[in-house]
Amino acid sequence: MRYTMLWISSLCLIHEPLEIALEHLGALTRGVEIVDGGRHRIASPDLLESFSYRYSMQIPHKDINPASVIEPIRQASLVAIKERFVLAAEIGADVIISAGYVSQLEDMPYARNQLSRSLSELILSAKEYGISFSVTNAGRWRNACVRNPDDITRLGPVPLALDIGNAHVNGCLLEFLNESASKYIYLYDSNGISQNLLEVGRGTIPFAKIARAYHANGARGVIREPSHQSAYNSIKALYRYGIR
Repeated sequence: MRYTMLWISSLCLIHEPLEIALEHLGALTRGVEIVDGGRHRIASPDLLESFSYRYSMQIPHKDINPASVIEPIRQASLVAIKERFVLAAEIGADVIISAGYVSQLEDMPYARNQLSRSLSELILSAKEYGISFSVTNAGRWRNACVRNPDDITRLGPVPLALDIGNAHVNGCLLEFLNESASKYIYLYDSNGISQNLLEVGRGTIPFAKIARAYHANGARGVIREPSHQSAYNSIKALYRYGIR
């Protein structure tokens, strides 16, 4: 199979060292999103520059919280994100972050104000380093700051990286497709009940509608699967919908 123009998340090989993961993905794609944590934590640009990929970076959402109501934690999160911005500038990568979360739902209004402060600061930092960043939507967790289309307005000018599985389990996927012209779409299937990553065609996501939004918005599609084989199978399934 010739490599696809679709991007693939390194999540599908997350238990392998990053170097091995990049070697395996070369048969499928020329665009890789690196899940920047654990074995795939990027120590320096040297390894990445030895491959001919285009890159993006996803910062693990459980470790960093730009909406924290505890100010030192919010500040530390911004320091960590900006450090990744520096690396992203060196390798020409976009960065995808989570909007953050609260421990207590009563703190949500304050957390949203904290998120707004963080995004304003990150926008300036991204401009300084000449990189772009996006914020992704969360799944079925009420404590997350961005789950539904109404939450997009809280992002200001920061674009959404649409996780279609998370939107599906929240029952608002079609609203996201209608209301947000996302340029970055995570592609996998879901049954709308659990948040397990399924191969395309194994769940209930309406990929014909995903395909229309994908082409209309000129989006970047990133296959997000739990294994190399399921990523390969999803590529073949997406081709049937004209997504390639």
